[in-house]
Amino acid sequence: MKIVLTSKNKAKRMAVERVFLKIDPAFELICVEVESGVSVTPTNDNEGIDGSINRINAGKLLIKEADYYIGLEGIITKNAAGVFICGWCAIECPRLLRIGFGCSGKVMIPEYIAQEIRSFGELSNLIKDKYPSALVEKIDSLGSNGIITNSMYARADEFEDAINCALGYILNDKNYPS
Repeated sequence: MKIVLTSKNKAKRMAVERVFLKIDPAFELICVEVESGVSVTPTNDNEGIDGSINRINAGKLLIKEADYYIGLEGIITKNAAGVFICGWCAIECPRLLRIGFGCSGKVMIPEYIAQEIRSFGELSNLIKDKYPSALVEKIDSLGSNGIITNSMYARADEFEDAINCALGYILNDKNYPS
């Protein structure tokens, strides 16, 4: 099984590996760095979805044949409850002519940090500078959401959830009429 992940991000790679190890431990993972075609800090679900699809399309131009193409996009979004960080996933399976989407759980960003966010890079820097936790030393492995959730929901967990939702949808034949 050949899988193309359209990012070289460590947490995204770890999430893909966790999911596909359960399906076929002999999979081949190819990571390519591509542009999302959306803003550096997507701020709504549609932009996260578009970024994921754009990544898949760019990946297909670089690697012509694969069983799965995966686009992952982190977003910061705001609603009545506050500001949240989450991840979107699009997976395309050319063999089955299917595409599936999934979203992770959303992690609330503390208000005093949310007020200053302008980009994901800034979010991790804000967490490093202002978050009162010894876990900040592990931000590279946990991600901002891992720090905020006291390591209970790290960035790799976020993307693993989104991948499981998207892939599970693709693999369930009942979602596709005969």
